[in-house]
Amino acid sequence: MRYIISPSQFHSLVYKYLDGIFSKQDFRKAINKYAKDTWTVEMFSDKGLNLISYWGYGPGEYDDGSPHNGIGSLQIHPDIVDRLRSNLTVRESKIIDIIADWVTEKLDVDIDEVSIFPNRSKPVSY
Repeated sequence: MRYIISPSQFHSLVYKYLDGIFSKQDFRKAINKYAKDTWTVEMFSDKGLNLISYWGYGPGEYDDGSPHNGIGSLQIHPDIVDRLRSNLTVRESKIIDIIADWVTEKLDVDIDEVSIFPNRSKPVSY
């Protein structure tokens, strides 16, 4: 049986799922002492697994010399995406976008690029 839900209901469903995984909000921020204006925030599940990492880079220049106001890079463990996709019929890119929105709200950061890391392997239990 298929159900049709609104986009806001779908966002809410994914947000509640993520809030459940990260209910302890074990978010560890570390400032890189070797690179100016660079930091990471690692988000650990309630079972202690690092499932999401955010890398923030301060203002600077792109490789071509054009300036930027800072870059935010997000790495998402593939098991979160796969688990959501196995229960919901939705594109991987849509799940990734919603996770990025959730991280943006939780950490109050901008996200410019998102990747799945590490490569898919044996699933972990979180």
